[in-house]
Amino acid sequence: MREYRFDVVRVVCMTYVVAYFHLSGYVYPHGLTGGCYSLSMALAHASLGLFTFVSGYLLGKKYKFGQYGDAGVWTFYKKRILRVFPLFVLASAALWLIGLNGARATLNGLLCISPFVNPVPLTMYYIPLILWCYLVTPLISRRGWRWRMFWGISLFVLLVVARILVPSIDNRFVFNVFFYLVGIVSAPCFDWEFDSRIGMVFKASAVLGFVMLMLVMLYGPGLKGTVGQMAMGALGVFVILFICEAVSNLLFDNQLNRQHGFKATVCRLVSLVSYASMACYMFHRFFYWAAEKLWNPADTTVKWLFMAGIVYPIILVLSYAIQILYDNAIKRL
Repeated sequence: MREYRFDVVRVVCMTYVVAYFHLSGYVYPHGLTGGCYSLSMALAHASLGLFTFVSGYLLGKKYKFGQYGDAGVWTFYKKRILRVFPLFVLASAALWLIGLNGARATLNGLLCISPFVNPVPLTMYYIPLILWCYLVTPLISRRGWRWRMFWGISLFVLLVVARILVPSIDNRFVFNVFFYLVGIVSAPCFDWEFDSRIGMVFKASAVLGFVMLMLVMLYGPGLKGTVGQMAMGALGVFVILFICEAVSNLLFDNQLNRQHGFKATVCRLVSLVSYASMACYMFHRFFYWAAEKLWNPADTTVKWLFMAGIVYPIILVLSYAIQILYDNAIKRL
């Protein structure tokens, strides 16, 4: 059964990162500043952390290795690598060709060592990160929650110790691995649904959002560091999760789309954008670059309208086309 509520999570997280956070770098040449930057960066960390949590949770629910030997492990690795890596190679090459990432950073990403050594490729750093998460999935997702808890905690402690001893390890790697492990460990025993009315979910979101804003206002300058932004991001994960749960309750009935008319159309659109989300994340910077070459208005408002209102929807359509063509090619093979 498809988890439609997590389609909402993917859409919200991907839209924030692609259509606001990264897009702002193209609209504002000097970037965001002050408390606005701190809050935006924290929510970007939160969006990717929640995206990673969803991956761990869904894989933890789907797979339980070791029941019929370890043959399923290699099938899992093959499916995961084929799902991500070839598109990752194409996207990395595209970003290298347009000069966004240098040759060394691109190579580090393709070798999947960028979580541990510098330089780190922009945007593409996330793909080696999630591939490393896939690597440990068969070890953790084997038995009941005690087994998962033991290995989840053990691996995270080892990673934290390694980060202390090796400063070059990317803090974002530690942050996202934590939420991946939370997802995969909690999958057998917790469905991450809020048994409350939608109004209570919105109230909880408002409270958590208010706390985030107060922290930014009080400690904004101190949150410019990676650790501070990620601490805010951890809180932001719950803000976004609350909001997405409320939205999914409005759109879906028992996680299934049984609506008609406008709601049915919205639900279908959510599923399509969710399906295209990974390709959109990998290729959007190339499409933004191409759009700037076509037209780069000096007026900020006009550029926002152009990029967000015209270019971004086109990117979604192209990303969906890329994903479906690629999936069809894999099926033929």
